[in-house]
Amino acid sequence: MTVLSIWPKTINEAVELMIDTISEIDKQELLNTNKEELYRFHYSLGMLICGWFGLYNGNKTLLEACALTREKELERLLFLNDPEEAAAIIIEALWQRLQAEIHVPV
Repeated sequence: MTVLSIWPKTINEAVELMIDTISEIDKQELLNTNKEELYRFHYSLGMLICGWFGLYNGNKTLLEACALTREKELERLLFLNDPEEAAAIIIEALWQRLQAEIHVPV
């Protein structure tokens, strides 16, 4: 198993890396998407997240962090081995961060 120190270990680290990496156009497209439609990014941005962050290659720490977002123990156990679901969790966290940045209280 390959473990790279550059892989993010938390959802927040993954989101920070995504904010620093993706284009402004991609951020805007994500920002303008309703939460219920985030699934549209699973086969594009989601696959990039899986590759960039080692979700297919042994980044168990980030997989576990994503799984821990689920309330039910069975879901947590299932998500421990599901890179695509982890990527979806990261996409939603990225979307939430972008939404928060755009709606900063005065």
